[in-house]
Amino acid sequence: MENKEKGILPPKGTDGRYKDIMHLHIQGLVLVLVLIIALASSFSILGRTILSMMMDSFGNSVNPEDLTMVLDVYGFGNMAANGIKIFSAVTSALGVISYVAAFVSLAAAIFIIVRMKERISEIVDDPAPYENPIRVKKAPFVWLGFLLGAYGGHLFLLKKKKAWIFLLLGVLGMEIIPLFLYTSGISFADAFMACFIEKDEDGYIEMEDYPYWL
Repeated sequence: MENKEKGILPPKGTDGRYKDIMHLHIQGLVLVLVLIIALASSFSILGRTILSMMMDSFGNSVNPEDLTMVLDVYGFGNMAANGIKIFSAVTSALGVISYVAAFVSLAAAIFIIVRMKERISEIVDDPAPYENPIRVKKAPFVWLGFLLGAYGGHLFLLKKKKAWIFLLLGVLGMEIIPLFLYTSGISFADAFMACFIEKDEDGYIEMEDYPYWL
């Protein structure tokens, strides 16, 4: 029988596997946020590289002295020179920030993944019996969790009503980023955990049917 979906967090005083799963989900959310920062920084570096190449190409085809003389005729010489200096300073600063953000976020992502693996080991090695065990095919659950988890793909395997809510949140998340961040983070954590659960001879794994939203 399917459990009714419960509140956002486990009740106060909850310990053991449920508490570890909650922490794992939080780590998953932080990981997705860090990866988004890394992706944005990488695109910023790529954009600056392309812009720099275009500017170099443009600079080779135009004599700066001739351009300055033309602008001086219309009284824009000093304004253009100051504008170029400001533009160069801003782009240089943004470049430094982008590189720092990219490296720091990648390092943070690796750190979080290591901590998530440690948390998963605690969940899997917990000797306490499952409170609400559920069996599911490992391969489809993992692949759907990683690829379509933001839209509740893996939850449909569990035949949970939450899957339809995740699907709605994932679609809305294409416009409202925090919603997509939430569904992606939770789904990544679930799929990542399933990777380290041993499957039986039929390809099934047994895991806790976690009823909370975080």
